[in-house]
Amino acid sequence: MISRSGLSGVEFRRAGSDEILPLRARLLRHGKPVETAVFSEDSLPDTHHFGAFSGGTPIGCLTLLHHPGEEPPAWQLRGMGTETRWQGKGVGRALLEKAENDLTKQYGCIRIWCNARAHAVPFYKKMGYRVTSGEFMIPDIGKHYKMEKVRQ
Repeated sequence: MISRSGLSGVEFRRAGSDEILPLRARLLRHGKPVETAVFSEDSLPDTHHFGAFSGGTPIGCLTLLHHPGEEPPAWQLRGMGTETRWQGKGVGRALLEKAENDLTKQYGCIRIWCNARAHAVPFYKKMGYRVTSGEFMIPDIGKHYKMEKVRQ
C-alpha cells in the first residue's frame, strides 16, 4: 500500500478488468450501458489493468493497452478515472505512478500515450506527459488531445 496524506489504507495494485469495469463505466460512460466501457483489448494477455481500492471497493482505475511493433514499446492509457469524492487527493497520481513503475520494471524503456480529455490535460502535464496533437473531438465524449511520455 502507498501511504500518503489522505491515502492511508488505499491499495494501489494490478486488477482484473472485471474489478474495475463497473467503475470505468460509471465514471467515463455515465448513463450508458456498462458494455460501452468494454475495450476489445481488455482480455488480451499484454493488457494491464490497475485499480485503487479503499476497503476493497474500487475508487480509481486505468488500463494500459500494448501496441506491438513500436520502439520503445508503446502502451495506450485508457479508461482512467477516480471516484468524485476521491478526486484531488492524489489517487490518480499514485495510481498512474504505480502503473508506470510496474511497466517500466517489467519492460524497461516504454512510451505511454493517451487521448486525454481536454479538462484532464493539466493533470497529465503535471505527470510529465506532453501534448503531441491539436485538439480533436471524440463523438459523444468531447474534446481531446493526444499526449505522451517516455519512461526509462
